[in-house]
Amino acid sequence: MTRIAITGYASLDHVVMLDGIPTPGRTTTILERPEEAWPRLGGSPSYVAAALAAGGVDAASPVSWVGEDEAGLDFRRHLEARNVLTDGIATVAGARTPMAILAYEPDGGCLCLYHPAIPKGLGLTLPQKQVIANADWLCITIGPLQATREALDALSPEGSLCWVVKDDPAALPPDLAVQLAARADLICFSAAEAAFVDRAFASAGARRAGQMLIETRGGAGAQVTVGGVTSLVASEPLAITDPTGAGDTFAGGALAALAGGETDPVSIVKAGHKAARTLLSGRVAKHNESA
Repeated sequence: MTRIAITGYASLDHVVMLDGIPTPGRTTTILERPEEAWPRLGGSPSYVAAALAAGGVDAASPVSWVGEDEAGLDFRRHLEARNVLTDGIATVAGARTPMAILAYEPDGGCLCLYHPAIPKGLGLTLPQKQVIANADWLCITIGPLQATREALDALSPEGSLCWVVKDDPAALPPDLAVQLAARADLICFSAAEAAFVDRAFASAGARRAGQMLIETRGGAGAQVTVGGVTSLVASEPLAITDPTGAGDTFAGGALAALAGGETDPVSIVKAGHKAARTLLSGRVAKHNESA
């Protein structure tokens, strides 16, 4: 059994399609509010974990925080429905569960309104630290700063690390980004975040042996680099109005392949492409059914 812990913020997402770009003082009409996405399981750890479970990992554990409310129970039910463990989910007494509104404009732009709900400065609970200590892999996504630092400390020296990058200096200050860049076995990031990763490597010194870097480029595919050798892996473009979670799902699919013993970088990237396409094509199918 391969155990993978994934840290980061939770969310229940609420998706709407708009008839125009929101302007202060004017009403913007909602054209569509998909029933299956009101709410929908969200947050980077959830997307990564769901892709891991779909990729054959039977012990994927998001390490995150929900409120003491019905939404928190709903969040757990969504995870369980995807064969994802909930042993790393902590309930914050008196808090509400994080949520987001994803409002898509006609040109494809997305207005994201996120309510963290949970208190600032959260660290890991003892059960969460144990989940990470027992893991073969730790996957770091964007989350509370203190918790991310504690997660790295809890990872065993023999454990492997995956970093799913988000350029957020408040949650990932330069010293922490440098630490992640030096320790990670797998780093997944978008082309827009490449400069952020480069800055981290500039001060990181020695890297992990065999470190794999995957830079995703949307419909243009992805670039994977291992040991100084870079390969471009194409993907099949897909017209989609709601791409949220595709990058995290890609990372989960790639990590599932790597943790499962795949050694060919191109095959690992293809596993990521497959996971992301499965997510997005499912949304297209549901949209067509309701049209």
